Amino acid sequence: MTSIPLAVIVHDKGDPIEAAFAGARDRLLARGDLRVAGVVPRLGAPHGNGRPSMWLDDILTGEEIPISQNLGPGSDACCLDPNGIASLTLRLAAAIETLPDVLLCGRFAKEELAGRGIRVPLAEAIDAGIATVVAVDRNHLEGWIAFVGDDWTPLTPDPEAIVDWVATLRPAHANP
Repeated sequence: MTSIPLAVIVHDKGDPIEAAFAGARDRLLARGDLRVAGVVPRLGAPHGNGRPSMWLDDILTGEEIPISQNLGPGSDACCLDPNGIASLTLRLAAAIETLPDVLLCGRFAKEELAGRGIRVPLAEAIDAGIATVVAVDRNHLEGWIAFVGDDWTPLTPDPEAIVDWVATLRPAHANP
């Protein structure tokens, strides 16, 4: 067991990260005894280059945040929308201020490895002792460990893994 309430969905390309977060969100909210906040990633309609659009669902407001932009057919450039990423960091900061029992953060990826993205709010959540769940691609684990160390719990990309981890933190409410 780790001393920091931090869980990482270690995943490979193509793993069902979006379904894991969405399923866990739904199960945790249904319990009724937890304050759940943060964002849940999901994929949308394809952009002109055939890659899916990327969205985040804000758990507290229900708003949908686009975090990718359509760069047109044939584009292979990074399609992250800087405005969407800025909105994401502000929403996570607002979620942290509510002191939730569980914070879902989406992905720690290339932006965070470069020192941007959700890196600051993620550090704030960890420092505040908020139970936090984030997804990290197996290829980014070295950068993740350089950022946070090795005091975290690895999870599989499955909603049950997230729900079960939360139950270990709140054993009096272990039956969702």
